[in-house]
Amino acid sequence: MNAMNIYIDYTTVIDLENDIGTYTGAGSYTRDVISVLKEHGVDFKILVYKDYVPQKRYERELMPDETVLIRIKDITVFDYSNGGVLFLPVITGRIMAKAERIKKKYDNLKIYAVIHDRQHNISHFDPMDRYFHEGIYRVLSVLYVKYIVKKIVYDFLYPRWIKSIDKVFAVSNYTLQELNHKNLKRITYLYQSTSVARYSPSLMMDYDDIGEYILFVSGGRPEKNLGRALLAFRDFCKKTDTKCKLCITGIDRKKLYYIADRLKLTRKFTDKYIKAYDYVNAGELAYLYKNCRYLLFVSKGEGFGLPVLEAIQFGKTVLCSRQSSIPEVAGGILYYVDAFNVASITEGMLYLNDDKRLLYREKLVEKKKHIIDEQIELDKHVLVDEIVEE
Repeated sequence: MNAMNIYIDYTTVIDLENDIGTYTGAGSYTRDVISVLKEHGVDFKILVYKDYVPQKRYERELMPDETVLIRIKDITVFDYSNGGVLFLPVITGRIMAKAERIKKKYDNLKIYAVIHDRQHNISHFDPMDRYFHEGIYRVLSVLYVKYIVKKIVYDFLYPRWIKSIDKVFAVSNYTLQELNHKNLKRITYLYQSTSVARYSPSLMMDYDDIGEYILFVSGGRPEKNLGRALLAFRDFCKKTDTKCKLCITGIDRKKLYYIADRLKLTRKFTDKYIKAYDYVNAGELAYLYKNCRYLLFVSKGEGFGLPVLEAIQFGKTVLCSRQSSIPEVAGGILYYVDAFNVASITEGMLYLNDDKRLLYREKLVEKKKHIIDEQIELDKHVLVDEIVEE
């Protein structure tokens, strides 16, 4: 379809998923972009590490043979002298610094980047993050100094880095506004898509019949706010005779116990009401979404809020925080709470404990789902045009 060279960086996805978990929103987004480009007949190459072997089924489907892959040590050492477009679907501070070096060497190369959020998009330091760390990082002052230093360094370097990006794609208006800077050349807002709904729900190997449950995803990441969610769920259980469990992905039982103990939750309560799953694949995640009562997503900061979209595509409502970009995903159909206020989260859980209210929200979700699907499809076409545009 296109005459120019298009290179898609997948090395950052590999690094990211090796670091924080196999299933990430940014990784899912990247795979969706590759899939969309293939569907539209766009010719491109995917940059991967020399020793990379696609392990997961959805990666093998996107990278069926070596002809689509370029194996490199690092994206900065590849020869881009023929020009074209280097597309960076996942941006971190490290990759922005690499983009700057590449641009200086190859000024005939266009660099396009998707920025899912600004670093440190959480408005203030949260002392509760210490419950996720051991050793020296449990010391509050150490965590605070690290937070401040990273924020200062990023804010200092960002204006310089962003000059290297010829076109920026933002996945939410919140991110777009956070990115506003005089050094930006061009910015485009595109609604994020997700592939989870395309997978058939599959039962987990270690799944037992836990009955009715509320779903919480990516519990091992501090920004998802598991600590306050656990405290709110404890208070919810005290105020009701619920038999509902809290089912958490992205965290193993040992780490859950570690956090729960520091929140002074009893082992009896944790064992009775909370189920922890570590890594779940796309099919297992689809199963959890399909069968949950609702999704509890009280994240402290998001560039988009992909789990909200995933829950909606399975017809489930979400009890979610009103912070950062999250309200953009679904508008007024969801029930919003203050992510930093345990009592507010508990109140939201009590609200959705009423079956009539839950059914009402699910009906709204069903109507909104079709609107979102149309927006995703439209923006996919825009994305393709923006990438291949010369």
